[in-house]
Amino acid sequence: MLGAIADVYADRGVKGTCRLGSEYVLLRSPLASPLTKSVYWSVAPSYYRRRYPTDLDESTPLSDPFKIRSVSPSRIRRFTRRCYPPWRNRDQLFGSVRDGDWDRRPHEAAPTYGGPPEELFHADTVAESPLYRALRARFLDDRPWTETRFIRDVIARLEDGAEYVWHDCQTRSDVLDRCGELERIHRSMERNGCLSYRERTAPRDRDGNFIDALEREIIVDVGRDGELLLVSGKHRLCIAKLLELDAVPVAFLVRHAGWLRTCRAVADGERPGTDHPDLRDVSDQPTDGASRQRSLA
Repeated sequence: MLGAIADVYADRGVKGTCRLGSEYVLLRSPLASPLTKSVYWSVAPSYYRRRYPTDLDESTPLSDPFKIRSVSPSRIRRFTRRCYPPWRNRDQLFGSVRDGDWDRRPHEAAPTYGGPPEELFHADTVAESPLYRALRARFLDDRPWTETRFIRDVIARLEDGAEYVWHDCQTRSDVLDRCGELERIHRSMERNGCLSYRERTAPRDRDGNFIDALEREIIVDVGRDGELLLVSGKHRLCIAKLLELDAVPVAFLVRHAGWLRTCRAVADGERPGTDHPDLRDVSDQPTDGASRQRSLA
């Protein structure tokens, strides 16, 4: 226990350690209750926006690094080019700004990565990914899951002894159970649209902190020219595309430094405003999905 606390202290410092300790007491300790969770969620959004360290300082026109915006699914076409898997350590990347060619270069895998096989989930575009093609075959062409190449590959890898292929699946039965879960998600999104985690989960039922909740959203990076690049949430985004939904809730992770320069130019009146979802802090423009024109707390 003391070793774990020491590791957190070394990684997060005094403020970070105190914050995580307080969150543990309110959300996960034996003292946690629906009341403490309600109290936490009434103050956490404001606290994080004011106190959590990010690269977006007071001079940055983007006022809220933890905002969630409604975005047309068709606007997210490509995967981010940051080192694969781009979602690793994402809990520490909200509000990050990076320069360089990460938004345009050919993607590369981390040398120590041991997670799901990249070739099953990644491609140049979302529509070219094996996962998207499997979902399309199932939900548009009505093909059985086991006739899709993606599911066949997942099962074959597990039967060959691979430990980590698709979520927590360990057996063929697990894979088919996961397919059933995707069927449920598809039905729900067909009826209700794509809801954010905080919309579909009451505070008393949330099993993590403010950042944990953000990690459950569709998450994008923003390239230098404003392109939205998919980081995680690929299952829901793919289903939203297949259902041709007007909008999905999206959280923003890493922004290119060149994009921040564009944001400042818009804020200073040097460039006209646009309908870009990340610029709604800066310019009062129409949003994707007019019925959901709001930032989710």
